[in-house]
Parts: sequence; structure tokens; C-alpha cells
Amino acid sequence: MARDTLVSWQTFALFVLFPPAALVALVFFPVTLLVFGWLYYRGKYEALSETDGEKRV
Repeated sequence: MARDTLVSWQTFALFVLFPPAALVALVFFPVTLLVFGWLYYRGKYEALSETDGEKRV
């Protein structure tokens, strides 16, 4: 069976889709770390304020 193109459409689709996916990953990875850090510090602050509230009562 002869092929009319150099690459298949699946290979072309992977070539076209993966660079944007890599750029999205590069953008969202630091954002994800920032969100996790914010949630960690917010939870830590709330836990400390709850223990301070119990000590004052």
C-alpha cells in the first residue's frame, strides 16, 4: 500500500498538539505550586489562630 504523505495525520497531530501542551504545563506547574503553598500557609495560620483562641478562653 503506497502512502501519499510523508507522515500520517496522527504523527502530525502529536507534533502540533504536544508543544502547546508543554507550554501549558510550564505555565500551570508554578501556578499549582503557588496554590498549594497558599493553601498550606492559610491552613497553618487558621490552625494557629484556633489554638490561640482556645488558650484565651
